[in-house]
Amino acid sequence: MPKPIEIASPRLRLVALNAELAALQLEDSLAFFKALGVDPEPTWPPELMDLATMEWTRDQLAAHPGESGWYSWVYISPVMNRLLGTGGFKGAPDADGIVEIGYSMLISYREQGLATEGVVALLDWAYAHDRVKSVVAHTRDDRDASHRVLEKAGFVEGETRQEPDEGFDVIAWHHTPNRQAA
Repeated sequence: MPKPIEIASPRLRLVALNAELAALQLEDSLAFFKALGVDPEPTWPPELMDLATMEWTRDQLAAHPGESGWYSWVYISPVMNRLLGTGGFKGAPDADGIVEIGYSMLISYREQGLATEGVVALLDWAYAHDRVKSVVAHTRDDRDASHRVLEKAGFVEGETRQEPDEGFDVIAWHHTPNRQAA
């Protein structure tokens, strides 16, 4: 298996899933944990990393193996040797240099600043690529904790759109490289 892309923040080790890791996450969770060098996590995956998302990630990385880093990353505690959450992008930058970011933490690791730390690390990684001009995020309007993560990471709240079939509104958040995290 090729060595995955890794970055570090003060309390996290972030590992970008490659095609092999994305497949293992679905097919053999114990091999997935072993490949990452972490203890098995019985509550994996986090809330927003559902089966459809994991399958989509696997399929995207299988089709575009050179784009590892532009999809899912796992957040690892190097101290506890455990998976804490996930974050990443919904693909490489578009023609305008925009990427969309998302994230989800296991319940046990929320409200500790870890999601914000992971988002800031991913922003730094993305902006290190000349193609990236800005980053967007979309959150449900009732996700105050997620809104705080984005605000602390330097995002600015934008337009709200209705999702009538879903029963909630979605807020667009915008980040540009000159915006500093709080």
